[in-house]
Amino acid sequence: MTEWRYQRGDVPVGCLVSMVVVLLVVLVSIKVAPIMINVGELDKEIKTLADRGNRREYKDERIIRDILSKADALDLPVTKDDITIKRTSSRIKITVTYDVVITFPGYTYVWHKRHYEDRPLIEV
Repeated sequence: MTEWRYQRGDVPVGCLVSMVVVLLVVLVSIKVAPIMINVGELDKEIKTLADRGNRREYKDERIIRDILSKADALDLPVTKDDITIKRTSSRIKITVTYDVVITFPGYTYVWHKRHYEDRPLIEV
């Protein structure tokens, strides 16, 4: 008598393993996706502020204040000490460096993030 290979109730091991992997990917993406979106929004704001750096009203203090307010709105751990602005006669360089802590069940990941923008200062 031959045995049926796929009887009712029989689940292949590969299917179970792939379901566990899919579940892990979904759980990680639920935690990481909002953080990555917020980091992208902060990066866009830093680029905008670097482009506006040649305007008279955009002094270093205002740029730092705008970066800190955007980071606070996005719940990113940026402090005044994490922001470096260097101006020369022809360029502005903005560097923002901070660590984002992502906590998973049983594991904590520290993501070191660095934003760097180097733009020319155009005389208007």
